[in-house]
Amino acid sequence: MNNSSKNTFDIGMVIGGRWVVLELLGRGGMGEVYRVHQLNLKRDIAVKVISTKFLQEIDDNEYEAETCLERFNREVQVMAQISHSNVLQIFDCGSISVKKNEGEIPVEYIAMEYVPGGTLRSTMSTEGFYPDEDRMREWIAMYFLPLLDGVQALHMMGIVHRDLKPENVLLDGNIPKIADFGLARSCHSKPVTQSVDIRGTPSYMSPEHFLDLKRTDVRTDVYALGKILYEAASGKIGSDEIPFKQVRLKNPEKHFYQNLDRVIQEATAEDRHQRLASVELLKQAIQEVLTETGNSAYPAVNIHAEGGRFWKTWVLISVLALIVSISTGLGFMFFHKRGYIPPKSSVQTSPSGSAQDNAANKQSGISPLVQKGVSPPSVLQGKDEGTLHLIPGGIVTLPESFESEGGKVVKVDSFYLYETQVTNEQYVHFLNHVLPGIKVENRLVRGDDAKVWLLLGEVLEGYEPIIYRYGQFSVKNAGHAACPVLRVTAFGALAYAHFYGERLMTDVEWLLALKGGGATQEGASKSAVKSPENNNPMGMHGMMGQQTQPSPPEATISLPIPSPVILFKPNDFGIRGLNGNVGEWGVRSMDLSPEEKKEDTVYVVLGGLLNKLKSENAPPSVVQRYPWEAFTEVGFRCALSVTSESR
Repeated sequence: MNNSSKNTFDIGMVIGGRWVVLELLGRGGMGEVYRVHQLNLKRDIAVKVISTKFLQEIDDNEYEAETCLERFNREVQVMAQISHSNVLQIFDCGSISVKKNEGEIPVEYIAMEYVPGGTLRSTMSTEGFYPDEDRMREWIAMYFLPLLDGVQALHMMGIVHRDLKPENVLLDGNIPKIADFGLARSCHSKPVTQSVDIRGTPSYMSPEHFLDLKRTDVRTDVYALGKILYEAASGKIGSDEIPFKQVRLKNPEKHFYQNLDRVIQEATAEDRHQRLASVELLKQAIQEVLTETGNSAYPAVNIHAEGGRFWKTWVLISVLALIVSISTGLGFMFFHKRGYIPPKSSVQTSPSGSAQDNAANKQSGISPLVQKGVSPPSVLQGKDEGTLHLIPGGIVTLPESFESEGGKVVKVDSFYLYETQVTNEQYVHFLNHVLPGIKVENRLVRGDDAKVWLLLGEVLEGYEPIIYRYGQFSVKNAGHAACPVLRVTAFGALAYAHFYGERLMTDVEWLLALKGGGATQEGASKSAVKSPENNNPMGMHGMMGQQTQPSPPEATISLPIPSPVILFKPNDFGIRGLNGNVGEWGVRSMDLSPEEKKEDTVYVVLGGLLNKLKSENAPPSVVQRYPWEAFTEVGFRCALSVTSESR
């Protein structure tokens, strides 16, 4: 029997009229990887096929297999958004039927970048680099640190690899690229007591991964990276070594290797609560080793399981804590004592504004002054590293939800709006920056002004995004880091915006931004797409009134909660997720003059599932709410005026 008949594809087969199969690159538990030539683009790519049989074997249940496949496709879409030099680029995914023997075989596929080089294994000595310090340093700098950058990019998108090993890191010249993302992280996997089928490579598998895949998070990847670093120093892991255990170098004599051994032990700790909590911390620890020139041993690392900050000495911790406390106090005195001032009615000009100023402001996130005849930059980088897009000024007609103001024609000035809503990860970073002024009690997070900012606990059943432990906030599950923060009050949203020198958008700005998704001048959507009914419209203070939700613009898609913010398609302005399933905090602009106090600000919820759709032609809905309320389907994003004088 020809061995090729066992393969899903035969060499020379034309798939879908666009791919010619050139060779089988490898076979694994999930399926096979082929090198194919893409006819229309005249390039070689790699195609990984996943058999339906594999999916059904995961839980031996057709429904679970379909659910697993849905999650897998969703995560592949997220991975396709990652553009990083150390992550293999994903081009496409989908289903295809292949004629085989007397029938057709349905398979799932992923089309990805083809890298003709070897793997990270080829850069590692079988015997290990020890005791050669120079070769070890060179390998870490050339290969391992870039590998950490790639893994960190995955984690930022909520992706945990769960099968990191040298064979799954391809080499494009000297550039390592993470490949073979696997299916394990997307599927329910039975504990090993119920199934002997283990997904992963035991030598690099953390204890929690072995016992129950559902318990894994980013620390599982940290464990695998620690094992890879150990292999580079001591040599290839042999079959006689016990898996799932902490590893350490045998009697390292040089101070460099003693310090490196500390990092290896901290990265491979069997108890994940004692393990380095993130790839960022692992990278910082290794950089400390590389820059250490003295003879003192590497300082111990503060590695609380739920996150933390890594500093070289406790003296530095104390100094930085004092600086943060003073800065935070001054910042909040300034931002919380002043009233909210909405954007002025027209774009202001300043003779001091210049192209050089605008270019500099593009990097700093400071709202640029606009010189007459000079256009503001189209994109800004926020101080929280978010991306802001310029929304050109225009005219909007207020919808019926504005009650007495409905039907009025309003001129809206140009402004900047964040591409996505603020995520759990971003809000956690903010909270940890202002810890000295925060009080947590009964799951309520209060600011230094005693106002409620955030409601902790489960947002939905089984979904508890943000937790407070060991005196710090963290995202409980790495897969939810890139999802929008929910159950944040208007006070909490405003505190975040003010901390970064920004503000909340107004209702009329929201209407203008919706135009980028196909809305008419009146603000109504061209297409009427009904959103699913909300089964849990409860806020901190009860159920919202039966309001109407505007039809999502053509560029907006409805996604379940939670979903990463990057999955929403951008509208013509580059804004994602406007008027989707998650509503957003904003302020009423028509009822407020610059002279009025902050206490007079009218806070509103803009769109979202809480404002249910009553009819196909329902106009965009803006509902007034109290600023201390928190809802399970309401988040926020920040805005920035074009002129700095309005800040």
